[in-house]
Amino acid sequence: MIYLRHYTKSKENFLIEENKQDSMEFGCKVAEEATLLGWHESHAKNLIWFAYRKSEKVIRIVAMDNHQNRTTHIDLEDDFLDSEVSFVSLPDEHRIIVSLTAGQDGSQDYCLEFLKDKLRITHKFPKNLTYIFSINEEDSLMVDFYTADFYKISNHDFQIKFSQSYSVFENDALSNIWKINDSLGIFCTTEERWYVFNLDTLELVDQLMIEDDIDTTHGDDCGMDTLYQTENELIFRCYKYKNENVEIDWIRVDKIYLKKLIGDSLKDKENQNYQ
Repeated sequence: MIYLRHYTKSKENFLIEENKQDSMEFGCKVAEEATLLGWHESHAKNLIWFAYRKSEKVIRIVAMDNHQNRTTHIDLEDDFLDSEVSFVSLPDEHRIIVSLTAGQDGSQDYCLEFLKDKLRITHKFPKNLTYIFSINEEDSLMVDFYTADFYKISNHDFQIKFSQSYSVFENDALSNIWKINDSLGIFCTTEERWYVFNLDTLELVDQLMIEDDIDTTHGDDCGMDTLYQTENELIFRCYKYKNENVEIDWIRVDKIYLKKLIGDSLKDKENQNYQ
């Protein structure tokens, strides 16, 4: 077990409010006779991607060049009829992953490329395999949320290199996954248990817990359910129901401190194996 003993706690998370404001500003830049489902700005801020629902079966993806204000679009068929849409950036900002998800009905991911003022599909992933993030220039992580299997894939041709499954999901399910740094990731289960894993091997490192808040990180009326990040910190959202109201605390953990804890945990395991 990795216990987080040193952190700061606050009642506000300004990062969320900033994102909401940015979203409202960018969402008004493109006018379409359709329902806006979401948007995404490239890391270099040269491109903005928008998703619109044109009909029950059609989702339109629009790419806008921020500098020349040119737009182009492509229509994706929504086999699930009521999908939510999310975007994930790739190292090449002219390429992006578009994920269509529809709860228990399934998911479908695409890789789109914006090149020479044209938008095209370069890869359609196997059904229910969701692109999570780029690990490095060579590899990325994909996950099947329905089986909780993790896959390491090549960024060049999107072929699967190897996969990993975890015994922690025998009586639990996968909720969400984040990248901590170039070597470590963290995931949360639907029972709100948190685990660190190695991005190179996809092997599990250990379970993570806030030591001073053990009674508030798991239970029917309390828990730790999501994570935000800055360059230097992980920010966990902890909630607790009290008198029919919910109280929110934001737990801020320094990344350098967490990396040291994980390193100590790995050393302890190595020493136990030698004994």
